[in-house]
Amino acid sequence: MKRQPSGDVSKPSAVLPVVILLGALLASVPAGCSAVRLWRRFPARHVAHLEREELEAAFERVSRAIPPEAREGLVLREASRALSGALTNAVEPDQLQPTVARAVSSLTRSQLGRLQLAAARMWLLEQRGEPIESWWPSLRVFLEGLQRANFEHYQLALTQHWAAAYQAVGLGPGTAYELAEDLVGHPHGPFLEFFVPRLRRVIEERERAGDEAAAAICRRVLTGLLKQWVLEPGCPGLRLLAADLLAESLEADVGSEGTEAQAIARDLRQWRSAYHEAARRRPIATLGVHRKPALAPQAHERLVARIGLMTWLGSATLMAGVVAILFGWSWVRNREAATGRVRLALYAVSAALLVTIGGVLWVHLRPDSICADLRSDFSAVHYWWRHPFVAAGMTLIVLLVMGRLRVSASSVKRHFPARLGVAAVGAWLVLALMLWGCAWAGERARRDYERATRAAYQHPIAALTGSDAESMLARLRRWGP
Repeated sequence: MKRQPSGDVSKPSAVLPVVILLGALLASVPAGCSAVRLWRRFPARHVAHLEREELEAAFERVSRAIPPEAREGLVLREASRALSGALTNAVEPDQLQPTVARAVSSLTRSQLGRLQLAAARMWLLEQRGEPIESWWPSLRVFLEGLQRANFEHYQLALTQHWAAAYQAVGLGPGTAYELAEDLVGHPHGPFLEFFVPRLRRVIEERERAGDEAAAAICRRVLTGLLKQWVLEPGCPGLRLLAADLLAESLEADVGSEGTEAQAIARDLRQWRSAYHEAARRRPIATLGVHRKPALAPQAHERLVARIGLMTWLGSATLMAGVVAILFGWSWVRNREAATGRVRLALYAVSAALLVTIGGVLWVHLRPDSICADLRSDFSAVHYWWRHPFVAAGMTLIVLLVMGRLRVSASSVKRHFPARLGVAAVGAWLVLALMLWGCAWAGERARRDYERATRAAYQHPIAALTGSDAESMLARLRRWGP
């Protein structure tokens, strides 16, 4: 009469572990898939696994409908690259000017091509050893008639065009723009560094020769080019270089506009200093493709925190799953260790909460550790991640403590494996659900980060320095050289 009730009670308790174990297994599969999918969408990981053929096909598709501004940007880029090749002896002297002339012959919007041709002629005259006094007759055909000319380089339009190709292969808008900007490169920097000092020499020579009209033409071209490139949206490096060269030019000039010119030069110096100081203080974008200051630091910080917590929970879920598989069947077989549903839920939720709280504290108290782990390349043991091992160890300790609760010393050998299985199976289920939710939140944070980064790339200098630094250029905008 006493054994029958015991058997009736044991039947539901034998089914419950199996149901929860299978539920944890089924919940961990989509949770793990969501975490892996998010991991593969991280910028650096996604870029590393791009198929070359797929990327080439995307660029071919977008190139069929290239906008006029981007086309001009591409032509101007190739012309400046030809000049850079000549400066490094990669282009034959007799081929430079024909190469640049062929490139810029299709320009319809920007007069920058004429300045590139002038730079090519300067380089050829310099290679021939022609004295500076003989340069002006060869250069005037390129420099005359450029009052209020448009010297746009259209790098922004070209970058946006190529960013569309990267987005077509699944990259986020921020990462796509970063890669496109890197692909466009800095072709006009060497052009500026070569052209501006030599044009300054021509101005000085024309002034010594008493040809004030020629000197004025060259000065208008020089200041017009540099002013436009300081103010034109685009690569920060090119804008800052133009600002430096313009400040040097204004400081060297002494004339009726000396006071205003000196004030503008001071503004440009302060603007450059504000950018460099802001870039120095800004943390590096851990998840960026290149090691650059984070343009959207708040969105970046949120994404890093989500990733850190997701990888923590992923490691904890895996450890709980391993322990559950090893000891869960002890719970099924040992009916004496059966625990009520309320106590089971308490064990599972308590274990999962303790592990999760540990992960939250780790992420927020040791963000540098998370960033260092996310930058690891696994090429050696000391480059492995740290926090997943901490998460796994903490999970194991919590489960061992939970399994030891309410177990007397005399029955440890008999009941401890089953109680450990109780805690592990329940914790596995709860952690898998939490991992699933964290991966979902991480995907939202990734999208927010991509959008915020792309928006910051519209005005990258202002994104670092703020609008106050951009106001330093107000005097330059009003100035009419």
